[in-house]
Order: sequence, then structure tokens, then C-alpha cells
Amino acid sequence: MNSQNRKTIKIAAIALAAVIVVAGIGVTLFVKRQADTDKLLSADEISRTQNAQNNSSEIVVHVAGAVNAPGLVRLKTDSEPRVANAIEAAGGATASADLDSLNLARVIADGEKITVPDKNAGAASGADAADIININTATADQLQTLPGIGKVMADNIVAYREAHGGFSTVEQIKEVDRIGDKLFEKIKDKITV
Repeated sequence: MNSQNRKTIKIAAIALAAVIVVAGIGVTLFVKRQADTDKLLSADEISRTQNAQNNSSEIVVHVAGAVNAPGLVRLKTDSEPRVANAIEAAGGATASADLDSLNLARVIADGEKITVPDKNAGAASGADAADIININTATADQLQTLPGIGKVMADNIVAYREAHGGFSTVEQIKEVDRIGDKLFEKIKDKITV
């Protein structure tokens, strides 16, 4: 082997080594860049998952009375849940349900109880069903038919209801200014939610 061939082989070996080193550096950079991209995608996916969980949160409400499956129901809050949604989630209203006495469009909150009245059921304490006032849907004039409730008190009840999204229980009416235990005792058998 002459010196010219050895020199050519040596140059070829150096060139091959340089190509291998450059290729190795290129592969290393590519793999590192790909790993960084994967990390970014993972962070983006985590963000999307968290947003989906936040948007699909639920509330739990108690639906009682004239529904096919009374009890606790879960409602998604991705749109404003309403009384009608809760009744539907509880298997729908029975044939004897008095849906006209409820505000089916009212927005509901977590922990609320919704009682669907039954047209055929007797009212509590022997009161006539027509005398029962739904404090979540009654007008100020209707509220004034209750014993001890005048115009100012009726307006206070309506204002409280609008400010707090309605009443969850009949006892909650005592949170209205100037309604204490004594007045509550007079009206408790004549009101419903």
C-alpha cells in the first residue's frame, strides 16, 4: 500500500468519523427537541383536562314528591341547571304531579331540595291545597294572603328570593327581615317551596 492510498484511507476515516459525530449530535438534538415537545404537549393536555373537569362540574340536589325516582340527583353545571332539569333527572314527574305550581325555569343551586307537589295528596295539617303558597313562585299579592304578611313583608320575601335564588326549605323564610319564629309558626303550614 502506497502512501497515497494510506493518506486517502486516513482522510476517508476522518471524514467518516466526522459524519458519525455530526450525525450523533443531530440525533441527540432531535431526540431532546422531541422530548421537550412531548413535555409541552403533556402540559397542554393537562390544561385541557383540567378545563374539561372545571366545565363539567356537578351539583347535587334533592328531588322529592311527585317524581318517578325521588332522591339525590347530579346535574352538570356546564349550563345553568333548572328545576325542570332536576325533575327530569329524577325520572320525570308522575301523572299526578302539579307542575304548574313550580317555576320550572328557576335556576337551582347545589344542596337545594325541590319538592314536586302531588295534585291528589292532601296538604299538611288538613289545610286546603289551594291555600298552600309556593314562596319561590308566588307574587307579592299572593304572599299577602298569608296571615301576618302585608305588602312590605311580601316585597321583602320577593326581594330575598331574587337576591338568593329562591328558598331551599320553608324554614329559610325566617332569614327574611322581620320574619321570626312567631310569624313562621302562623304560616309554616300554608307555604311550600
